[in-house]
Amino acid sequence: MYQVGIYCRVSVEEQNKEGEYSNSIHSQIQMAQDYIAEQNDVTEVKVYADDGFSGSNFDRPEFRRMIADIELGNINMVIFKDISRLGREHIDTNYYLGKYFPEKQIRVVSLLDSYDSIVSTYDELLEIKTLLNDMYLRDISNKIKTTVQAQRRMGEYTPKQPPFGYIKSETVYNHLEVDPYAAGVVKRIYNMYKYGFGCGIICRTLNEDQIPCPAKYKKEVLKNNYPWDVGKGLWTRATVGKILKNPLYTGAVVMKKIEKPSYKLKYKRSIPLEEMELVPDAHEAIISKEEFDLVQQLRQGRRVPYFDKSKEPHKYAGLLFCGKCKTAMRKRYLTSQDRFTGYMCGFHQMMGKNYCEVNYIAFEKLDELVVFAINQQLKQMRMDFKKLENQIEKIKPELDSKVARLQAKIDRNTEYRKQTYEKFMDEVLSKEEFLELKQMYENEIQQYQSELTELKHEEQSRQETVNKTKTWLNNFNRKKLTVKQLTRDVLMELIDKIYVYPDQKIDIHFKFASEEHLSDPMV
Repeated sequence: MYQVGIYCRVSVEEQNKEGEYSNSIHSQIQMAQDYIAEQNDVTEVKVYADDGFSGSNFDRPEFRRMIADIELGNINMVIFKDISRLGREHIDTNYYLGKYFPEKQIRVVSLLDSYDSIVSTYDELLEIKTLLNDMYLRDISNKIKTTVQAQRRMGEYTPKQPPFGYIKSETVYNHLEVDPYAAGVVKRIYNMYKYGFGCGIICRTLNEDQIPCPAKYKKEVLKNNYPWDVGKGLWTRATVGKILKNPLYTGAVVMKKIEKPSYKLKYKRSIPLEEMELVPDAHEAIISKEEFDLVQQLRQGRRVPYFDKSKEPHKYAGLLFCGKCKTAMRKRYLTSQDRFTGYMCGFHQMMGKNYCEVNYIAFEKLDELVVFAINQQLKQMRMDFKKLENQIEKIKPELDSKVARLQAKIDRNTEYRKQTYEKFMDEVLSKEEFLELKQMYENEIQQYQSELTELKHEEQSRQETVNKTKTWLNNFNRKKLTVKQLTRDVLMELIDKIYVYPDQKIDIHFKFASEEHLSDPMV
């Protein structure tokens, strides 16, 4: 009996086409159910419907759910309207039809292609069809790009959501109109930045004045179905930074902000501001071109480098977090000493004490605590390593004995099964007696094989732990680490994250730890 999963898919482009009912989710389900009704050995189990997903890749929620059910054994047959519903990308579609489904013994039926995997194999004609689907996908991608570029050259703003400060015109298609309230906030941001206020102070000021951030404003004030449902609705440095570098506020439309090497890839490269192609005077400006250029010059001059003078990242960059709010710690500059003196909670630094406690640690104190914790961890790991080696050495004779006994039982039962067959052929045993004894021996062999496999797996797992630990300790063969040896390379090799707390305690999550000490305790 076949347990069937019906897979359906409709892309956004197909949804928008008039008269495209033949590709609707409903019609695909109905076609599959009509087919199932005519079969005697097929039962519908689930319907997987990816509504509004492209066939260019297989990163679709319902498709992944179907694959999970195949792995769990919940379905052993898949039905779809035609191969293009499964996917239009040539290489991955052929992988699933020609390799994955056959290996998992999944029956595949493509209704309009008259393809049934138990009747015919996946042949060259279907491979050619997937190639044609891929060509169609590439053609559609190129047509969409050409259309969008043509619209933008005419000054149209094609994205669905307008930027903060604008709303989409209800009378002129794809035209932006100024939103007076939000535009006033944008001007305020530019003015504050021109007069020397940094992004952190701007954020704090806007939050204290209870001005909603762009996402919250679009959803709760404009009520334009903006998909925002996370965060606290606060202004952040990133949000202010995006506003300060967006040339759209000068009245221009950006032809392209990102580029992709292929329509099949998710990778995107952001185009630098100086390389962007702009269509000027497309809509009313909020910020003058001169003011925008001035702000860009100020941004370049005020930028605090992520890298030190040696062009290398700061030692703890990407590793240090506030233990209270889990925000990344930021280097703190002390004007009185004209230098960076330590790390402070980034959220407190941006938003103030109302959002997170004063959480600061000096460079010297942090290095001392980290070195102490690493040395303790290395000491503990060496002790655990020796203990593990001794344990394996003690239990090895007993383990070898168990393996030998199980193998002897398997060999014995295999010989008994062979003798049983010979007695059956000599008519010493009846057919019923032979089948009963044969089944008994095979059940015992299967049980012994299972026990033997489990023993060998345990032995292999222990040995892999020993080898991995030994390799790691050999690579890091210092007996004791000093502060001078605490380089970024050492930190990146040993540590995943460091959490700092207001009471000057730290919590280190090591990349490698023994089974008994998966993470370091509070230091």
